[in-house]
Parts: sequence; structure tokens; C-alpha cells
Amino acid sequence: MGVFDLKISGAVLVAAVLVLAACSKVETGAQRQQQAGSIPGVVRIVGAGTIDSLVPELSSSAASSDAAMFWGGWLFLVNDKGNLEPDLATVVPTKDNGGISADGLTITYHLRKGVLWHDGAPFDARDVIFSWHVVMNPANNVVSRTGFDQIADMTAPDPYTVKVRLKRPYAPAAAMFFAPSLTPYCVLPEHLLKGLPNINHAAYNLKPVGTGPFIAVKWEQSVGLTLIANPHYWRGPPKLKRVEYLVVPNSNTRVIMMRTGEADLYSDPQVNQLPELATVPNTRMLHTLFNEFYYITFNTTHPPLDDVHVRRALAGAIDKQYIIRTILHGAGQPAVGPQPPYLYTYDPNVAVPRYDPASASTALTAAGWTPGQDGIRVKNGKRLSVVYAYDAEASDGERIGAILQNELRRVGVDLALKPIAHAVIYAAKAAGGVLSNGKFDVAFEGWIGGVDPDDDALWGCDQRGEYNHSFICDPRIEEQERIALTHYDNATRKAAYTRIQELLAEDMPVVFLWWQDRNDVISTSLKAYKPAPAVTTFWNSWQWTN
Repeated sequence: MGVFDLKISGAVLVAAVLVLAACSKVETGAQRQQQAGSIPGVVRIVGAGTIDSLVPELSSSAASSDAAMFWGGWLFLVNDKGNLEPDLATVVPTKDNGGISADGLTITYHLRKGVLWHDGAPFDARDVIFSWHVVMNPANNVVSRTGFDQIADMTAPDPYTVKVRLKRPYAPAAAMFFAPSLTPYCVLPEHLLKGLPNINHAAYNLKPVGTGPFIAVKWEQSVGLTLIANPHYWRGPPKLKRVEYLVVPNSNTRVIMMRTGEADLYSDPQVNQLPELATVPNTRMLHTLFNEFYYITFNTTHPPLDDVHVRRALAGAIDKQYIIRTILHGAGQPAVGPQPPYLYTYDPNVAVPRYDPASASTALTAAGWTPGQDGIRVKNGKRLSVVYAYDAEASDGERIGAILQNELRRVGVDLALKPIAHAVIYAAKAAGGVLSNGKFDVAFEGWIGGVDPDDDALWGCDQRGEYNHSFICDPRIEEQERIALTHYDNATRKAAYTRIQELLAEDMPVVFLWWQDRNDVISTSLKAYKPAPAVTTFWNSWQWTN
């Protein structure tokens, strides 16, 4: 199939329009009870971020995965308890239920029957296998192939069974393949994309067809995404008629929209806005412990940051407690590593450098960097100057940059601040991304983890240029990641991840700052919104009512 013109079937659209029309005529009494500005059957979301691509396979932005929760199809979701929830697959494969073979090399997925794509075509095993080939096609600008590259083969004994043959045992498999993983990719329709040399610029990307509870009908990158209810959703039609996923760059405008009733859900507002949001009438605030941490990345390939002594000295000059107090107003937990506090792999006793500017100064002097006349250190005639890159749309990045600038100046380091457009800083390597191409010295980043403790994407040698933006490559970490990824028992994996946390504290490719609660401000008319603690909070939109 060549380049195509995407068309949603008339039957689906007519049904959707009828649903909209019917609902609009029966709300007269209920409307009088709605808060000012709210629209019965419609939820308008702000704060979820700018979508650089509607297709998660082509995006490094969490906003893309959030949006795909509404329209896309997944083998599994992650529910509000942090557990895998069957979606297109009917049961989570384990060794106990026979879904994972005794040797750990074969995984069997049983697929749900009767599921339809938004255009009316039936979903089956061919779509899952095709989606794997899309991820592995080198012509596609996917952000990462982590995990998917561990698959030797996928076969379908029948239309609703998929057998995955692994190259080696791979512990995160069930949570990785088309599920809420570190790189959450949804299943793609073979019948619409088969035959294209790549999907990078397919017409499909502008109005993707999925199996989810809502149908994407309009997307403007600077405006947002409009979705309408899928009347043929396998769980039954959603309770909402429409979801509007709005791009509102200004955070103060988002607060105003919540106050006026022009928005129904403010997703993950900045912590400094919470006191004001608490005063907005007809709203309530939800707090969710989320697998999300923030950190400062050092580009270990750029002098002087290629010197571990310099990296450790800079880490000791950063007061993360001060950052948490001033940026988060105390609503964050200091991070010492990449494992979340609620997981069995968490080690609170990692020996990371403590905030100690005097020791940091001593370490820089020992590394050959001596103060110049203006206080900035010099070595071999070169000033100790580095550039700090951050997402121009994230005000926290700018505020943290100002703090770092002052703190590092005290120990003789010149830090220049460089805001970069969201779509550019996080773009894939092939698309010229600043982080993935290593075009920075220091950067402020955030990471949303999956339901599995797997963190190889951040530190793996083969992940440099994908999510490993520090470009660290430590064979000792590689060995521990291999152990953690090839063993299914928790005790072995815990020991490996504990050692990885120790090695990261030694190598210091990043400075872990904090774990953050996920805060949501929602209209009191919005019911059944139950945020998940990992990957995305938007897992159950078919249950939402307004």
C-alpha cells in the first residue's frame, strides 16, 4: 500500500454523531446543576504537555503516550493500583499460568476477540506482529527499540494467539511489549500501514486509527487534540461524548481556565500553583505517588564533564534540598537513584555526594581547576564554563537553571542557560534532537518509569543517542543490567539494581534531584478519574463521566 488518505468508516462516524446528538438533547435538567462553563459529557484537559507526534512510536514526549491512552490499543494498561490491566490481551503471562515458558524464552499472549479498529476492521494477531516489525524497521524514527530488540521472532498459531520467542530470558517482557513500559508503544493497524517503507510521515500520523475508547478527529499541534466517543469500543461506549486535549502553554492561563470552568482537568500543575488552585471553587485536588523523577544530566563525552572528578564535584555543589523547598514547596522526596521508593528495588542508602560546597571546591582544585581573577576556574588556559539546556516550555527548568547558576558560581563554575523548544530538545536522534545527539553540556530532565524496575534505557551503552543522554558506558553497569533483565525472580533482580544504584553514585552521570507526587486538579463534576502511579494517569477514560 502506498501513501493513503485516511478515512474513518461512515458507520462509525454516523454512530458517533448520533451519540453526540442524542446526548445534547437530554441534558436540560442536568445542565442547571453543572458548574459555570462546564459542558455535560465533555472533558477538557490542560497541562498534559505538547504532543510532538500522536503516534507514541515516533515521540519521546510523555504527552504523546498520555493522548494515546484515549485512542490507542495496548496489550496491557497500568491501573490505579499499579498493576497490569489486560486490554487487547486477556491475561498477563507469567510462569505460573504458563504464559512464560520454563526456560523463560517463550511468551504466549491470548488476544481479545471481537475488537474493532476505529474504521471497523477487526483487530487480530497480525496487528501485533506488524507493530513489532514497525518498531524494528531501521527506517522508522522510533525513539527506542529497547526490549523489542530482544525478540527473535513473533508468530501467530491462530488469529488470537501470539507467541513471542526471545533471544534470551527478558524479565520486563510483559510490561514492555505494547504496554506501560519505559517506552510505551501502542499496537498499530497492519491494514492501514502495511507496505509503507516507513511511517515517519504517513498520513495516519495526523489522524491515527486505534482500538481505544475515543476516536481522534482533529489535531493541531499548537491547539490540541479533539476526540469523540467510540461507539464500538469493546468495553462498551464511553460515558463521555468528547475529550478535548488542549495545548495551553501559559500555566497562569490554565489556572484561569479551571476557575472559569473552561477546563475540567488540570494535569500535573506546577507545585507553586497548588496553593492558588486550592482556592478554585467546584474543584478538588488529587495526589498520586508517581514513578516520576527529575535529574540533572551531565554529558560525559564533553570536556570537562568527561572527568568523573569534575562531575562529582559539581554534584556536591548542588543543594537538592533547597531546590525541593523552593521549586516544589517541599512537595517532593529527595532522590538518590532511579528506583522509586515504593518498589522492592529501592535502596535509600546509596552513597551519593552530599551537598558540601567547600569539599566541591577542594575537589575541583585537586582536578587542576584553579580560580581565575573573576572567580571562574581555569585549567590549561580554558575556563570552567558549561551550557545548561532545558525545555523552554517548562518553567521549572528555567528556575532550576537560575539556582544552579548561582550555586555553581560559588565554586568557580560558569553556567550559561540555554532554553530550547520542546519539540527540538526531545526529538529523536534522526530528527536532530538536542539531547539524543549530545548537543549540550548539562541538561534538566524528567523520567517517567514503567511498572517494571528496568532502567537499562537510561544507562545502557547501546542506548546512547536514545534515552541515555549522559552517554555513560560502564561495563560494570552493563553486567548488572544483564543480570536484572535475564532473571525473573525478585531477589536476584533486587541485588542487581542495588549494585547499579551504587555504580551510578560512583560514576555520577546524573544528579538525581527528587521523586514527585503527581497532582491533578479536577472539576467536581468529573467522576471516576482514578490516576495510575506509573507511565500515565489517563488509563481508564472509558469510565469517566461529567
